[in-house]
Order: sequence, then structure tokens, then C-alpha cells
Amino acid sequence: MAISVNQIDKEIAKELTLYNDNVTRRINDHAYHTTHKMTEQTKATAPVGKRRRHYKNNITFKEVPKKNGSVACLWYVKGSDYRLSHLLNNGHALRDGGRVAGTNFITKAEQVAVKDFEDGVIKILEQEGF
Repeated sequence: MAISVNQIDKEIAKELTLYNDNVTRRINDHAYHTTHKMTEQTKATAPVGKRRRHYKNNITFKEVPKKNGSVACLWYVKGSDYRLSHLLNNGHALRDGGRVAGTNFITKAEQVAVKDFEDGVIKILEQEGF
């Protein structure tokens, strides 16, 4: 199939759009899976206290669509338990003057997720010939 000089710009734009759509879809899928793994890891390592409703049961994530077609994955804690995240992760003072040490379970899971995501994006771009 011969392409005329007048049509070459449209063909290049078409191929670049296909490439962009494919890479965006694969990165979005990878972001979803990475965030899902982080959610499962934080649920598994979250401290469990004496409360009837456990903090770890409210850990979840959602996809937030962006205007450019990509998706941001947001890890969060449902309900009013979001207030405990900083205290459980970093520690807090007790009423009697003592201190509870933080477990850094969110920080550790985040570091693993960021590394996995970066490695996955690099792998996707290499597979796509970037």
C-alpha cells in the first residue's frame, strides 16, 4: 500500500495514537494491579486493636479517570477511620504519657508499590519498543 506525501502526516499521527492508546491501557492495567497488591498488603499488615470494627476492613482503593484517558488509582481508608492512618503508621502519645510506636505499615507498602510500578512501566515501555 503506497502512501502519498500528502497523507504521510495523517498516517504517522494514526500510528502514534495507536501506540499511545496501547501504552496507556497497559500502564492503567498495571497501576490497577499494583494498587490492588498494595491494598492487600496494607490490609494484611495493619495493626488490629480491641475495637469491634477493625481499621483494616476499611482499607480500599478506587480508580479515578483523568481527562487524557489515563487512570489514577487512589488508596484510601473508608469512613471516619481515615483519621487513624497517620497515628497507626507513625505512632502516637498515650493519655498516661506513654507512647505507642508506629508500625510504618503504610510506608513500607507504599515503597514496595512505587518500586513495582516503576519497574512495570519500564518493562511495558521496553516491550513496546520505546
